[in-house]
Amino acid sequence: MGRQGNNSFIVHIRPRQIKAGTLRFRVTFCLGGFSFLAFIILTITGILLMFYYQPGEKAFASLSEIDSALPYGGFIRSLHFWAGQMMVFSVFLHMVRVVWSRAYRPLRELNWVTGVVLFVLTVVLDYSGYLLRGGQESGAASSVGQTLLKTLPGGHGLATVFFGQSSPLNGSTLNIFVWHVFILAGIAGFLQMFHFWRIRKDGGVRPL
Repeated sequence: MGRQGNNSFIVHIRPRQIKAGTLRFRVTFCLGGFSFLAFIILTITGILLMFYYQPGEKAFASLSEIDSALPYGGFIRSLHFWAGQMMVFSVFLHMVRVVWSRAYRPLRELNWVTGVVLFVLTVVLDYSGYLLRGGQESGAASSVGQTLLKTLPGGHGLATVFFGQSSPLNGSTLNIFVWHVFILAGIAGFLQMFHFWRIRKDGGVRPL
């Protein structure tokens, strides 16, 4: 009885069988895999950048130092930037593929909702990463984001929690740094693991 219970639990966590051909490249185009690869690159390069990046008023200066003085700093920063753009693009195409194949239908609706949340998180992560660059462009983007957020009920409090005390000349703050590096990235990582588990649990993906 106990052994059967243990086996049932293992099968629940990692089902042993899925439909043949549902994970082939011509079915998935590996868009989920590309998105996860971009996330891994973002995580590694982001950790390396954290050793030298300073949020707030020194953000732009610290990035300039990374580009000019740190060995391979410019390469690491460029890799971080382009991996972020690749993730936004691949997640968007992944959503299009899911809609086109109608893979959001029961019994896959939970994973569809998870995917939508991941897409929103990806966009917000890309936006918050842009704010962390500092400078007037980031300050302007921060002002636009705060204005839009304040139009929502309770938006003034949400803007304070997310943006902190940013200025039109510099969008980088400690608040945005914490959200970008720890909270949003952590939630995205957890949801991706759940997303992959649900795909296997549901028997793979629906072919086009």
